[in-house]
Amino acid sequence: MHKLSAIAMAAALGVAVANAQPAPAAAPVRTVKAVQPGLLEVTGPRLNEAVAAGILKISATPGKGGRAIEVHSPWGNINFGWPKDVKPVAFTIEHAKKTGTVMVSAPGFTEANKADYKAAFEAVVPMAIAKAQAQKEAKTKG
Repeated sequence: MHKLSAIAMAAALGVAVANAQPAPAAAPVRTVKAVQPGLLEVTGPRLNEAVAAGILKISATPGKGGRAIEVHSPWGNINFGWPKDVKPVAFTIEHAKKTGTVMVSAPGFTEANKADYKAAFEAVVPMAIAKAQAQKEAKTKG
């Protein structure tokens, strides 16, 4: 099954989970849709951090070579390789700003490789945020 059809199917079946992290009073309410059961538990607060930083999408692909992670932000696209000592796993985080929905998909996610996915989210999302913030600063300087 293709990743997009899995996301569409999950949305059609109502696989939506309330965001597990309490949002600050001024923050917009978000709905998180996780395609695989247990995935929201692994992503933890990283989804909120990515969205708060303005990131629209993170796509991570194992085996794509040196630029396996692609980040889309309002300040442009960023590509970078996997962090050292992190097992590459496929996942996508996508923020639909108009609806306030965050969709997370990890086609190979299972209970057995949960730790690999948690490590990947813990390493990749902060790197994506730092690179997006640097790009924003560079583009907004006079």
